[in-house]
Amino acid sequence: MTQTSGDERSLMPDSASEAPSDRNPFEEALAGLVAQIRAGALPHGTRLPPERDLSEQLGISRTTMRAVIRALQQVGYVRTQRGRAGGSFVIWEPSANADRHDRLSEQMKDRLRDMVTFRSVLEPGAAALAAEADLSEEQRGELRERLAAASLAGPAFRLADAELHGCIAQLSGCRALVDSIANVQLILNETLLQVVPVIGPALEHSHEQHGAIVDAILAGDPERAREVMRTHVDATAELVRSFLS
Repeated sequence: MTQTSGDERSLMPDSASEAPSDRNPFEEALAGLVAQIRAGALPHGTRLPPERDLSEQLGISRTTMRAVIRALQQVGYVRTQRGRAGGSFVIWEPSANADRHDRLSEQMKDRLRDMVTFRSVLEPGAAALAAEADLSEEQRGELRERLAAASLAGPAFRLADAELHGCIAQLSGCRALVDSIANVQLILNETLLQVVPVIGPALEHSHEQHGAIVDAILAGDPERAREVMRTHVDATAELVRSFLS
């Protein structure tokens, strides 16, 4: 592969440790690298620093770093080659990927950015209200069923995810929240796959966060439900913004 830049680049200031458990170091690192690649800070042909150095710069474990590199390979942003001249090289080029992103107009991209911001305001409040509600056994059972469905991988995940979030909105007891969240989910389902692919580690962490949100609601802990939902929707928003940059 032709290298346009052989320099290994420093990406972020060193961090002493990974983020707290509610945060998602994988998604944060992936979003940051995608944003830098798309902005031209890491142009085509750039060799990324060695895994050990890169994990230290990003403040994540080497296991997480390997997952980030695999995800970048999966979405066509880097290629890894072995040997003395090996390493992970940026292969993404704006001109080569224009068709994929041209599917969304600039107006739709702005709308999508607006929706993920709106979602970050709505859904934490809905989760907190659901945790404050006096839920019936039937409601608790439905919430557990939605969680189980959303924990499965495969093509049905997006719909099951939307139905879980819709169920939480219903449990809030606020009709305006239910209608607004349903509208946001509709827009996300129509456009999200065109922007952010389903990536294994991000999906696994999403499942963990869903479980923590449901546990907090069932335990009647509104502050915990609000906080985990906030970090959950913020992670999606960060990925969306990075792929749209």
